[in-house]
This record gives sequence, structure tokens and C-alpha cells, in this order.
Amino acid sequence: MSNLVPVFYEHLSKMEEKQLACGVILAACKTLTKESLELIKEDLGTRSGDGSEITLHYAHDKNKQLFGILLEGQKLSSTHFYALRVKDYLQEHKLLAGSLLLASFPESSRSTGQMLMRMIQEMKEPGAHGEIKLYEQTPTQKEEPASILLVNHDETVNEFLSIYFQRKGYLVTVANDGMDGMEKYQAVAPDLVITDLNLPILNGYQLMEKIKHISASMSKIMVLTDKRLEEDVQKSFAMGASDYITKPFSPVELEARVKRLIS
Repeated sequence: MSNLVPVFYEHLSKMEEKQLACGVILAACKTLTKESLELIKEDLGTRSGDGSEITLHYAHDKNKQLFGILLEGQKLSSTHFYALRVKDYLQEHKLLAGSLLLASFPESSRSTGQMLMRMIQEMKEPGAHGEIKLYEQTPTQKEEPASILLVNHDETVNEFLSIYFQRKGYLVTVANDGMDGMEKYQAVAPDLVITDLNLPILNGYQLMEKIKHISASMSKIMVLTDKRLEEDVQKSFAMGASDYITKPFSPVELEARVKRLIS
């Protein structure tokens, strides 16, 4: 089964780039087989409430026990109408395991990435069985902080940068090796990845390669390393890095370059 977060993030990023409406439905669902997912697609159909055809994308995350549907071009009202059909179907086939949560870009949020990740977090809170909830931003969510994934085997660097960027208002996630970095990248879909090249398990080049295969547009990548050779710089940019900084570094300059990349 496809991992829900990267699959939906890629589609949502494209919709946000084109400034097109897009609905999202998440449902707490029992584990689905590939065959049962295909059957759901066939049975639910692709017609909206007014009979028009909808482009739909499905994903199931067995680890999070989430079933998701992305509805291209659909506003909140039509997304809600379709969610009623989804709820009835899942209940009838005894597949529903909790509540449903729905949202629509740009009505529910200006950022599809932040909207999706907060919906995933909200679904971790148990809701009434069969309840359909609307994702809503609270006033504190209106100013959506940018998210950074730090991937570095040096715990001192991670601790320093984590505290520094958190005080500047960023959401920070830390990984200590390339494999951990890849797993956390898929889990949080950050706005920016700051990675070293010298990493255990997966090195920085391998990490960038895997990120590139997921989606070329999901996140910016900054390399922060002690490697100073021209070939390392060129290789990093060729593999998708947007900036390259060598150690030792100035945190003030680093933050300025982070702001430039994220903005």
C-alpha cells in the first residue's frame, strides 16, 4: 500500500502550486488489502453530488490505520457530501474504525502541507465512531510556522540548531542518521531539510536521492557539512540541494539563508 503522507503531499503540492481547490477526507479504517482498496474505489464511484465526474486519489496507511481520499477541484461543501457516502460505505462493510476528518484547500488552510500534517495529528485523537469532523485552523494556527528537519550525526550540532531554530519560531525535527532522516522526512514532510553528507547507514547523497524520488518539489534541501571539495558542492547541487554551507558556520548567516529558501 502507498504511504499516505508522501502520496497525498505530492498531489496537494501540485494543486497548491496551481491554486486549485482540493478536498481531503481521512477516515480511521481497519487494515485494507490491495483487493479491498480496489473494490472501494469501484463501489464509491467518481461522481459528485451534482453528477459531475471527480478526479480522485486514494491511499491507505496500515501503520496509522488511515484511509484517505483526495478530491481534485472540490470545495468543502462537495467534499462533505462525498464524505457522507464514504462513511456509509465503510460502516456498511464494517471497515470504519473511528471518525472521519475532512478539509479543503484553500478554504481550510493556505498551506496544503501544513493542513495535511495537522489532519494526520488530529486523527490520532480518538473521535466518536462515525463522526464527521471539519478541520479548522485555530487562531494560533493562522501563522503557520515553517518546519525544518535536521539530519546530523553530531548531537551537539543537532541540539544547538534545534534550540536556535525553535526560538526563532520554526518547527524542528531531529534525525541522527540517514535512515532515521528518511523515516522522519516521510512522517513530517518538512519545508526544509538541513543535512550533513557524512551520515551513518545512509549518507547525505543517498538521503537526497531518496527524497528526490519521492517528489522533486516537496522540500528544499540545504547541505551543512565540513566537506569543502568542489566536487562535493557540485554533486550536492546536482542531486537537488538548494544551498551548501560548510562548517564552522555562523548561525545568523545560516538563519538568513534558511529564510531565503523557505520564503
